[in-house]
Amino acid sequence: MASPPSEAEQKEAYQYWGYLFKQDRTGTDMLKNLLRGIHKFITTTFEPSESPDLTPSQIAQFYRAVNGNYDPLFLSTPPSTIAFIYKNLGCLHSLQPPVNLGDRYADPVVPSLKVEGWIMWQTVQLLLGPDEHSEFMRQAVQKWDIKNLETGESFPKILPRSCFPPHPDTSMVEWYEGMSSRLRREAEEQERIRVQPIEDRPDTPNTSRHHRKISRYSDNALTDDESPPDYKNFAIAYFRDPLFRTIDGRPGLVRNGSRRRPPLSP
Repeated sequence: MASPPSEAEQKEAYQYWGYLFKQDRTGTDMLKNLLRGIHKFITTTFEPSESPDLTPSQIAQFYRAVNGNYDPLFLSTPPSTIAFIYKNLGCLHSLQPPVNLGDRYADPVVPSLKVEGWIMWQTVQLLLGPDEHSEFMRQAVQKWDIKNLETGESFPKILPRSCFPPHPDTSMVEWYEGMSSRLRREAEEQERIRVQPIEDRPDTPNTSRHHRKISRYSDNALTDDESPPDYKNFAIAYFRDPLFRTIDGRPGLVRNGSRRRPPLSP
């Protein structure tokens, strides 16, 4: 087992990397180059395909390889929910056809992160949970040969913890908690009005009271065999506990907050 880096090695590494976030909470060019290199490594290592975009399965394998576990999000969550989460976080993504189905004409439904979407995803995660996610980045450079795609050179194996935020970004944490609260309220309201009685109208052929389903996703009433998307219930669970800490008995908090994610750009 390799010995931990010395203080001199840590200092030298910090001089290379620098602090990886700007004052406006966006990543430095160095962080973006690192994330581009990791994105490239994932696409060529885990389930490589012709698509340059990262599927949920590929991302799940990456996290497992660096001692993380995001299977509940990327393997157990419906694709529509993952796409909903990406959209709300501003993560650029495409929809790819499912793999291993043997149907070349299958509809594209798998949300897959483009490079800039991956950078945004990791930027948000590093602000939200710097202890956990900085460790994933540090393990990635230590374990693999991650290349700087601009220079072709390998990144150093030592990535100091001090290159990342020392604690979670307050605005990002509150925004996540606010999203959970808002989605929960909307889901409760949607359930309340889904079946709503309507008084008879003169032009209604049926003289008895009847019911209709109302969806907030459409101006038209839904028929009896339709139902509104259920991705919100899964999204609520994610935004309530995005670091999956409830497994350790540490439930997330829920507060009211803005619909807009705190501004930052990849």
